[in-house]
Order: sequence, then structure tokens, then C-alpha cells
Amino acid sequence: AVTITGHIYCDNYFEFYFNGQQIFTDPLDFTPHNAVKVSFEYDETSGSKVYAILCQDYASDSGYEYTSTNSPQLGDGALLAEFSDGTTTTSAWKSYVVTFGPTDASISSGCSASNLSPCAIQDNGVPSNWYATDFDDSSWASATEYTASQAGWGRRPSYSNGMCGTITSPITKQTASPSSIATSQDACLDPRSVLCGGDETCSGTDGRFIWGADMDRDNKMLFRFTSSDSSDSASSTSSASSVADDTSVSTSTAGLSTSSASNSSTLCFCKSYLLSAVLLLAGIGYHA
Repeated sequence: AVTITGHIYCDNYFEFYFNGQQIFTDPLDFTPHNAVKVSFEYDETSGSKVYAILCQDYASDSGYEYTSTNSPQLGDGALLAEFSDGTTTTSAWKSYVVTFGPTDASISSGCSASNLSPCAIQDNGVPSNWYATDFDDSSWASATEYTASQAGWGRRPSYSNGMCGTITSPITKQTASPSSIATSQDACLDPRSVLCGGDETCSGTDGRFIWGADMDRDNKMLFRFTSSDSSDSASSTSSASSVADDTSVSTSTAGLSTSSASNSSTLCFCKSYLLSAVLLLAGIGYHA
């Protein structure tokens, strides 16, 4: 088995699965905005790698957060992940919207930050075994990529004496009580430091922030990515076979050349012998 490590950052909460097995659950469901280091085993004989992540931006039944303040707002979700096998979040990942809101219909009915009562969200449900290796995600949409400036990095986490904070309320926006939670240090990392090379730009081969098509109103998302090492192995095997075939052809050609050279040498020897015989006979006849 091969050990794969990685870092995952989801605004606000995530659950991570690999090849159908749950690997990690984010200990924080709102703030601070923490990245988590994960480590798991990959059985190379299984062939494919299936990454599956549930990522949820906090939203009340209205679709808004900070609903007990004078300025409720729509949050914006984002997922960013990078793994040691080279897998990173990009638009190549498949995405599925579980909850969306406020809906267009509720907005048409007067839903707004100052009038939450008409607001409603749409719940499409979570497909059964969506994280399984044999789940069919062909009907899912491609994830949408966002820049670091569009997604944002959120509130920095702080870690002290085995505690991660500072936790705030998604309802009141105030510091929560308790304001921190017991976690490992690997579960309370600053995403700015451990992702995208630490420069916050997310360019080149770095991972990309991904979400649904509507960053503000897509609230709970499912993401999947499947890579197949078996196809790479098959390609390598095919290339090796091709090289072997080429070598065989070259060897065969070389054999043919050697054979031709041998035949040519024999022919020359025969011609020389016949010429000598003719001259000898001519010599004998001349002296008789």
C-alpha cells in the first residue's frame, strides 16, 4: 500500500472519503476557517482512486447567515484540496448541489436580507452511497473554479494548548462560548500556509478553489474525482511492448543484413574459384 497525504480546506465544513471509506470529518462547522492535514492508504492493486468530499457553507433555513443581526448576509462556499499523489481540486471534479437558496421563487416573493420570512431553500437530497467507487456521477456538473480573491481565506485559526479557535456564531456573529474546541494541530492549520505553495495565489500546478455555479446560493455541495492508475500502467506497458517490438524488428533486420553479407561473401569466393579454374585449364591447353 502507498501512503497519500494532503490538505483540505472547506468553507465551512467537510467530510472526506477515499475509495468509499470515510477518512476525516472536519471538527469545526463554521469558523475559524481551518485547513486539515489528512493521511490515508491506497492499495495499488485496486486501480482507481476515488476522492469524494461533502463541503457545506453554513446557511439557515432562509439561506442567510447572521440572521439575528441587523445585517444578515449570504455566505460564499469554497473547497480547496491538494494531495501528495498530484491530485488537486480543479474543474475536472464533478459537483452536485444538495441545498440551494434562497430560491428564485422566494426572491420573487420578496425574500431579501431585510425580509427573511418569504425566503426558502431547495433541498435536492444526498444520493445514496454518493462516495462509493462504483457510484455513477456522469450526470453531475463540472465544478466551477474561482480565484483566491473570489473565494477568500476567511478567519485565521489559532492553536494553543490543544485547542483550536476562535469560534464565532453563524447566527449572532459574536464569539461563541466556548470559543475553542479540542483538536489535533493538524486539524487547525491556516490554509494560507499549507495550500497553494503558501503564497495565496493558487496558480500553476496548485489546486483551485471550486464550488457550484452559484458561489453564494449553492450551500451544501458534493464533489467527486476519479483517477485511474491502471490506465497509466496500461499505457506504460503498451509503450514498453512497442519498444520491445521495435527492438525485435531491429534485431531481425540486423540478422537479415548479416545473412546477406554472408551470402555475398560466399558468392565472391565462388567467382574467384571458377576464375582460377578457367585460367588453369587455359594454361594447360596452351602448353599441350
